[in-house]
Amino acid sequence: MENKVIETANVIIPSDIAKYFLYRSFQDGDLVTPLKMQKLVYYAYVWTLVKNRTKLFNEKIEAWQSGPVAPSLYRELRGYGSSPIGEAFLGSREELNKSLAKFSTEIKNTLDGVYEQYMTKTAFELVALTHSEKPWLEARDGLAPTQSGSVSISDKTIVQSYGQGQ
Repeated sequence: MENKVIETANVIIPSDIAKYFLYRSFQDGDLVTPLKMQKLVYYAYVWTLVKNRTKLFNEKIEAWQSGPVAPSLYRELRGYGSSPIGEAFLGSREELNKSLAKFSTEIKNTLDGVYEQYMTKTAFELVALTHSEKPWLEARDGLAPTQSGSVSISDKTIVQSYGQGQ
């Protein structure tokens, strides 16, 4: 029973990834809005799935109007609205260390690659980018651009699209 609790404690969730990116952004003197964070977390999921053929986390990513969204992360960040995510999101030093300790060196390298590739883009550039890519387009098929939707983005489509290039 105790081992099962330990295993569960090491399961990566979207907010762990967000904390990693936010911690790095504060070190670099940058601010991140919830909208931008959702896209960074999405690309972290994509890169891990394509490079390692494993899911970074178990939650399904949904194709919302604003692009790919991890619903649990949305719920955690919605209080920030369009404002930058505050340092309080990181929690205590102990909580932050607990989140960051979940990442292997391989995952940290992947997250750093995503950060370097996408952090310089604005939230709206990332929205435009995800809106032009097959996984989001396919999941949104039949929905008007302003229509709400919560269809999951297919892992198979992610691997086929990003693994082969767009």
